[in-house]
Amino acid sequence: MSGSIYMATSGAEAQRIRLQILSNNLANINTAGFKEDRAVFRIPDEGLNPDADPGEEAGVSAPSYTDAIPLTTHTDYSRGPIQRTGNPLDAAIDGEGFFSVQTEQGIRYTRNGAFTINPDGNLSTHDGDPILGEGGEIAIDGADVRFDGSGNVIVDGAVTDKLRIVKITEPTALKKIGKTLFQLDENKGTEEPLEYGGVQQGFLEGSNVNAVKVMTELIEVQRGYESYQKMIQTMGEMASRVISGVGTTE
Repeated sequence: MSGSIYMATSGAEAQRIRLQILSNNLANINTAGFKEDRAVFRIPDEGLNPDADPGEEAGVSAPSYTDAIPLTTHTDYSRGPIQRTGNPLDAAIDGEGFFSVQTEQGIRYTRNGAFTINPDGNLSTHDGDPILGEGGEIAIDGADVRFDGSGNVIVDGAVTDKLRIVKITEPTALKKIGKTLFQLDENKGTEEPLEYGGVQQGFLEGSNVNAVKVMTELIEVQRGYESYQKMIQTMGEMASRVISGVGTTE
């Protein structure tokens, strides 16, 4: 009985973790540059298993979440849809790579090209963190700002700098730190110049979250979680009756 309750509790916890991650994905469906996360579980004797296709990935059916051990999350770095905004300070990377952002904690990376000009007169994120060019922080001293296809920053007709767009050698070395920023674990991967990283001005890369797919999975997860809760409740009631029976004397 205790083993069955443990398995049901493990399954419920797996579904709770999936629910939390899916809800966060859905909440960021309109966040530029957002990359969706997937729960990763270890099915005993089967290795890592992203939650997207539990049966296909590990050769087991969905109910085997009762044996799953939650480990971490996997980020999907596939490109989101490129959407026209018409804002001259918006930029989308046509291909792989990341913009470089200077924060108080060091250089961070993002696919969110919704830029602005901070109080210091530098190109920045909407949180005020400077966007880096090949020469450092990019000063915007003029009214007409343009990005060409190569990432050059052109102010009033003159090239000021070039956007520092880099490739990360091992994407799993990146860790989300919030606000669409990623931190690089230099023990796992490094950055390197991107041979080709075209830029489109007046466009933004949207979130790569598929709303229909996430909503479908949310319904599935909620039903699964409720089923495990009922199993736990039923087994708890059965255990109580057994205990009561043992304590009864004639």
